[in-house]
Amino acid sequence: MAYWWRASILVALVGLPAAAQELADPRQDPYFSNPTLRGLMDWVTLRFTFDAGNLLPDMAAGDFAPQWGKAPQFRPGVRGQALLAGDGSAAELFARGPNATLGSRGAISLWVCPLDWKHDNGGNTTLVMSSNATFYLQRQGPMQNTDGSWARLEGLQFLMLVPEKGPGTLMVGTGDWPNGRWRFVVANWSWPVMQLSLDGGEFAVFTVKTAPADADFGGLLIGADGGDPTLMDELCFYRRPLSLAEVRLLYETLKPKEAVP
Repeated sequence: MAYWWRASILVALVGLPAAAQELADPRQDPYFSNPTLRGLMDWVTLRFTFDAGNLLPDMAAGDFAPQWGKAPQFRPGVRGQALLAGDGSAAELFARGPNATLGSRGAISLWVCPLDWKHDNGGNTTLVMSSNATFYLQRQGPMQNTDGSWARLEGLQFLMLVPEKGPGTLMVGTGDWPNGRWRFVVANWSWPVMQLSLDGGEFAVFTVKTAPADADFGGLLIGADGGDPTLMDELCFYRRPLSLAEVRLLYETLKPKEAVP
C-alpha cells in the first residue's frame, strides 16, 4: 500500500492541518526521496513524525484509536517537530493490531535526545511500551541507595518481561549521553532473539528462554508522562527486523549535525 494513499486517506479522515498534508510529498521526505529507503518503507506498519503537532500517526497499517490524555508537548526535532516524553508530557494508548507486530517479529527505529537527564537519581522515561507492561523501550534512570551504592543502573533499556516465560533485556549505558544531542536507536525482535543498535553500531543480542505470544502484549503506549525530559522523533515500526546496512543507511540519511559522528 503506497504511502501517498495512506497519508491522503488519513488527512481526509481526521482533518490534519496543511503541514501534515505536506508529508505525503516524497520530495519533502528523505525516507521516500532516497530510492533505497523508499523500498524499506514498504515494511513500515506505523510511523510518527510528530510534525503536525499531534500524536496521530503519519502511516498506520490498521486502526489506531488513540485515547487522549494530557495535551502533548513538542519541541524542534531531527526534522520538523519532536515529541517531549517525561516531565508531565503526554503518554498515548493506541490499539495495536497490525500496527506493531510485537508477538512475532519486527523492529522500531527512532531518534532520542536527552533534555535534562539526572545521573544520580533520575526517573525512568518510557519511549515505547505495551499496555500489559511486557515490552519496553525506555531510558532507565539511575537510583542510588542511602549508602551511595547503585540500586539501579542508568541505561537505554530494551526489555521483554513476561513473568512465566522469563525476562529478556538489552541495555546500553547512557551516563555519557550529553543533553541536547540526538542518538539513533533501533530495536529488533524475532523471538526468541532481541537486538539493539545505537547510532548505526553493531547489534547487541540477547536470546530469551521462551518466546512470548501476541496476547502477552496488549495495546501500545507512545511516550511517557513521567521521568527525565527526553525528546523522541521519527518513530517507525516495521513488520520485520532491520539489517545492519539498513540501520546505517537510516542513520546517515537523517543524522543531524550535532549527532555523534
